[in-house]
Amino acid sequence: MKRFLRNKLPRRESITGNKYLRWLAPWLGHPRLWHMHRRGVAMGVAIGLVTGLIPGPVQILLALLIAIPLRANILAAAATTLYTNPLTFIPLYILAYGIGTLVTGESMHEIAPPEFTATLSEFWKIIPDMFHWFISMGPTLLIGLFIQCLIFAIVGYIGTMLIWRCAVSTMWKKRQRRHALNRNKPT
Repeated sequence: MKRFLRNKLPRRESITGNKYLRWLAPWLGHPRLWHMHRRGVAMGVAIGLVTGLIPGPVQILLALLIAIPLRANILAAAATTLYTNPLTFIPLYILAYGIGTLVTGESMHEIAPPEFTATLSEFWKIIPDMFHWFISMGPTLLIGLFIQCLIFAIVGYIGTMLIWRCAVSTMWKKRQRRHALNRNKPT
């Protein structure tokens, strides 16, 4: 998997060598931002899960701005933000509102999300409606989002660490079996 990703993802040199991005080289040049290691990827996943819940088109940019000083894998941070999309965004916010009502004790009343169409020209017309929808849920939504972000970050970090550990253990076991077979072969 690591080899597959290494061949498909852009390399640090291609980003820092680009004439339009060269000015970012002091920040993007650190090797830990690009290296696929367990802690860096886990931190990138946690950052991406948190910033993915931010409304608007700034999710990836914010994930990168947080990942760079923390030396997390920026590719994992950017890619993980993509779990939110027009189909998942509203259910995630309704879940956050539900979590907020559990914590605050406020009764959960139905606040219908705004209707939107699939055309891009109509998308920009829904932004004020979405903003008013967020505001109508008040502090209950903010508390729920905070708790949801914490849960997502912790589960994402620990889950990535466990999956990475299982994958490495499986590869080691396969390698040991292969070496044992090669040693036991008659020459």
